[in-house]
Amino acid sequence: MTVSTPAETVLGYLADFGHSEVWDPGTKSCTRSDDGGPIGIGATWHKVSLFNGRESELTCTLVDRTGSRLAFVGENPTIMATDELLVEPADDGGSVVTYRTEVRFKGLLKLAALFLRREFERIGDEVERTLPPVLERLGRA
Repeated sequence: MTVSTPAETVLGYLADFGHSEVWDPGTKSCTRSDDGGPIGIGATWHKVSLFNGRESELTCTLVDRTGSRLAFVGENPTIMATDELLVEPADDGGSVVTYRTEVRFKGLLKLAALFLRREFERIGDEVERTLPPVLERLGRA
């Protein structure tokens, strides 16, 4: 995704995973669950996701914040999701944002992974539509 907002601004916004409730249609709520303070590696959020008509609660942790890369791991007893965001400067002063999610099911839910893939792809397509306008507004703020 390419936006006109500078990479530093985009990276700072995306580092606060609580903002995912604004741009991720699968997120019902996402609130900071640690002691607060500056956002760095180890910061945690309590995320409630809606997936296939069901709510799922995850503890999400910022596990990497290096250069242009952010990585979050969300986990509960049935799933582990890794969200990786790369925010690189574009030649025009904006940003190129790459967002990847890897989901691993645990236990018996592993058997359903193939059947759930299409729903994850649908959510990914929605994020691709909803995230850029949110990031564009940051550049105008």
